Amino acid sequence: MNARDSLLDCLAELKSAHDKANRLMMEITALAASAAKGRGILPSLNQLHQYEKALDAAQQQAACCAELLQCTTSADAPATPVFAPAVH
Repeated sequence: MNARDSLLDCLAELKSAHDKANRLMMEITALAASAAKGRGILPSLNQLHQYEKALDAAQQQAACCAELLQCTTSADAPATPVFAPAVH
């Protein structure tokens, strides 16, 4: 597998990790909204920990993608800025 293919695979894994974190956040906010209206329970500590782990996984995947992107950029090509993932 060449560097470009590795980067594309890594980006696909980043998308998956991000989607997982998004799904967990939607569940948490839906529970919180229901609880605020008096019709449900608050999100659990376990749900928040799962969300935190999903965010960490997405951040690690983003860092891996950034490293691969730097490796695939040729020396004579214009530099492409690499942004660090936001810390949540």
